[in-house]
Amino acid sequence: MIEDILQANFITVKKDGIYGCLSDYGEQDLEVRTREEVASNHFESLLDEISKHHSIPVMDKEILRFLESIPYKGTILDIGGCWGWHWRKINEIRPDIKVVIVELIRSNLFIAKSMLGELIDKNIFLVHGNAINLPLNDHSFDGVWSVQATQHIPSLELVYREVYRVLKVGGLFSDYNLNNSSLTKFIYRFLGKKYVVEGTAKNQFFLRRTTDKNRSLLSKIFKTKIRSRYTEILFSPEYKLPIGGREKSILGIGDSYLANFGYLLNPFARQRSLHALKLKVF
Repeated sequence: MIEDILQANFITVKKDGIYGCLSDYGEQDLEVRTREEVASNHFESLLDEISKHHSIPVMDKEILRFLESIPYKGTILDIGGCWGWHWRKINEIRPDIKVVIVELIRSNLFIAKSMLGELIDKNIFLVHGNAINLPLNDHSFDGVWSVQATQHIPSLELVYREVYRVLKVGGLFSDYNLNNSSLTKFIYRFLGKKYVVEGTAKNQFFLRRTTDKNRSLLSKIFKTKIRSRYTEILFSPEYKLPIGGREKSILGIGDSYLANFGYLLNPFARQRSLHALKLKVF
């Protein structure tokens, strides 16, 4: 089925085993150059490197929640899936599901191939593409998932409209990004560090933290109520304390149970995700 979706859009697999080929990055050129440099590094353990930037136990639990909304033999689009690590256990959890990862950085997809091994072209398909212009048919996916990817795309409205277009009626969009946390903002200012809500961070990449402005934009496009969920309450790599990020961390597992839709967590949570159901076609 996924092969049919890709072929219908004339997305062919290249000699390197990755579908599609993107060459014009437009407003994301700085992002590409920065991420290509990171991907060129040698990592002794990919999961150890990931645990410095994401809480693996927290996101593993969030994946399980997301998969509850996906029907049997469903299809998922992962926007900006990077190394594909969220799906490393998909064959154990839901072998019936197919996942398409659309990623801007081709070098990241090479790493995904290494990490996911035999899952590639069986459960998972890698596409070199851009989220603001997805090379995919309307109403193709039962769910769309994204983690800390849309926060780096200046044209957010284009992304949300593309997500709405490719999502089936009844499908769920879950978009995880850095939260505009009042506690983190206070600590940054106390330490004399620049706190970016929306703009260029470290002269390396564009960053937009999730605010109610994002939620309003998504609500306008989906024409429905948007739920906010707060995750990574204890995981704080910004403070040089990436404790709880490792796959079997007890602290990380505990952190995964703190995740909630309650607004009271907003000041403390590292991540704020927006969740939208496509109720009908407008």
